[in-house]
Amino acid sequence: MSLIETSCPKCDKTIFLDLEEIVSDSSSRPIKCSQCGNKFIFGFDADIKPVVEDAPKPIPTSNIAPTADTSKSASSTEAANYTISTKVPPKKKTKLVKKIVKKMVKKQPKKANKKVLIIEDSRLTREQIGDLFEETVTDVVKVERAEDGFKSMKEGLPDLLIVDLVLPKMSGIDFLNTALKYVKAEKIIIFTATMGMHTDIFDSGMEGVTLIQKEDADSYEELQYKGFKILGL
Repeated sequence: MSLIETSCPKCDKTIFLDLEEIVSDSSSRPIKCSQCGNKFIFGFDADIKPVVEDAPKPIPTSNIAPTADTSKSASSTEAANYTISTKVPPKKKTKLVKKIVKKMVKKQPKKANKKVLIIEDSRLTREQIGDLFEETVTDVVKVERAEDGFKSMKEGLPDLLIVDLVLPKMSGIDFLNTALKYVKAEKIIIFTATMGMHTDIFDSGMEGVTLIQKEDADSYEELQYKGFKILGL
């Protein structure tokens, strides 16, 4: 096994990876730092260097008196050992990995310059929704409270707004009553398990808002499909 050492560009955590795995097709996916959660492309967003674990062994000495034949044999053996241990020098490995990774990165589709704002109090659900869009758009903002949603909107209005109805302090309906003054109803998806509140939505004049029942995996597929449609992707 040949190890490659890199570090997270965000928190500088040292990460060790297997060279053979990096060169495989699966290496086109970003690496996620276990310490800070940052995702980056190996060999593209971060410097890499080989971990020297296959250094050339010292040339063995022989107690046999040198003769023409034995010295020739010893030299051949030593040369063979040296050739095997330095067959792929670390520097060449590094250049090879960078070349392959950059080529794979070029093949990856460019992310759309869009903003998706997700307001969901459940951390697990919030992360699952984010995963649906993070590989496709440049800016995915995930917050727990409606108040934090307003802060994000001040920094830039979302191209897609996904909100739950049941939130801490301010409810999703109260949030939308204000948000609709700035974001078109056609750009909003309510993703909730509380379908009993749907009459309140339309009674409040929120026609045009997309409503999706939060149930199982199929509901997440529907959310992604309708989200991409709103984003024009």
